[in-house]
Amino acid sequence: MANILGLHFGHDGSVCLVKDGRLECSIATERITRIKKDHAFTDDVIDYVLNESNLTLDDIDCVALGDFNQQIFGNEYITDTFGIKGKKIKSYIIDHHLAHCASVYYTSPFKDAYCFSMDCSMGKVEANSLVAYGKGNKIFAEYCPQRMEGVLYGQVTERLGLGPALHKAGTTMGLASYGKPFEFDWESYSDEIKHKMDVAATVQQILEKVSLEVVDNLEDKTENLCLSGGSFLNCNANSKIVKQSKFKNFHIYPACGDDGTSVGAALYVAHHILGESRHDYKQKDLCYTGKEYDIDTPDYDQIAQELSNGKIIGWFQGRSEYGPRALGNRSILADPRNPHTRDIINHVVKKREWFRPFAPVVLEEYYQDWFDFPIPSPYMLYTAQVKQPEKIPAVTHVDGSARFQTINEETNPHYYNLVKAFYKLTGVPVLLNTSLNGNGEPMLETPEEAINFFKNSHLDMMFINGKKYG
Repeated sequence: MANILGLHFGHDGSVCLVKDGRLECSIATERITRIKKDHAFTDDVIDYVLNESNLTLDDIDCVALGDFNQQIFGNEYITDTFGIKGKKIKSYIIDHHLAHCASVYYTSPFKDAYCFSMDCSMGKVEANSLVAYGKGNKIFAEYCPQRMEGVLYGQVTERLGLGPALHKAGTTMGLASYGKPFEFDWESYSDEIKHKMDVAATVQQILEKVSLEVVDNLEDKTENLCLSGGSFLNCNANSKIVKQSKFKNFHIYPACGDDGTSVGAALYVAHHILGESRHDYKQKDLCYTGKEYDIDTPDYDQIAQELSNGKIIGWFQGRSEYGPRALGNRSILADPRNPHTRDIINHVVKKREWFRPFAPVVLEEYYQDWFDFPIPSPYMLYTAQVKQPEKIPAVTHVDGSARFQTINEETNPHYYNLVKAFYKLTGVPVLLNTSLNGNGEPMLETPEEAINFFKNSHLDMMFINGKKYG
């Protein structure tokens, strides 16, 4: 039984702790350093996961690194030593995409599954994607699809002037809904923003098409599919795969970008190399893995009333989310029924592009009444057509879709009870949910950061671990 420290120090740096084969704690470097997409790791980040796990560096048996794009076949991992605070610790270097696949396979409920990883790395073709097959405790690289669509997506994002690929690729997905794919007659457009919309729509269509082709060309030896890598933060592509592929069961790790490779590398070492038993994870074990905080029970009915009156509320509670999506512990919440709410939050609170959509959170037991999708979406990684768009215009995108999150009482009781109180008051089991941060900033990690953010924001109220500020 081993204590494994997982590290990733490329962009989206992260640290995690796997104890006896189970993920105990994980944190993105940016949450501590407050530098968006930070690649460095500091003693503070390592101490964060050690302290939360009640361990010291002397308790660590080995380090797992998921940062190196090594050639995979015949070289699944490399052993070495890694120095932390002057201490040399045995290390395992795991191929980057193999770590992606491990993060999603070992956190899935499946006993066997195909794993498809793809991102926008600007290196060799073979470094951008990987198909692996997991069975029991083992996971093996099978082949590298010769695909560069993740790279193309990132390059188009930059050429459109939307920002760096690593930071702003998701913006392209939002803009794509306004455009219409075309046959690459890129010189025929005089309207600059219309041109950008159509380019975004075209590259979105390409990503969806080739991703579906790759998974449907896999052998018929399992009904289970796991998706990982930054390209699968693209909710539209994920949804196409769920609705149109030959697979029946799906799992996407909430931190499926590069921040998840520290977890994947550590779990690969624990299970594949050391042979430790796998664990059955509940949703909350995967998406809420930060420092624990005590929470006072808030007045859900009163907060629901404030939301229905048009108040925009900061909502900070408990352990922070792992991954890029706000899942109800570091969120800005608002009434989805007011069509002007989206513009207010984009322009005044978030100070970001006007076309960016906002996500709805919906009580899991009612999601199929409001969204056309066959499975729940606990980590906000799928889009669906909104069945009643006229009732929730603030979270309905221009194409009638929404990147929705389903919530149940077991996973997050305080978040669930607030949405339920709003439902009792309004008849709508949905709230607008976006991340608790400013434009270009990491999500907030500590209560002190939440208080400072509130003082300098245009939020109407802030609730921190159940207590009202402002």
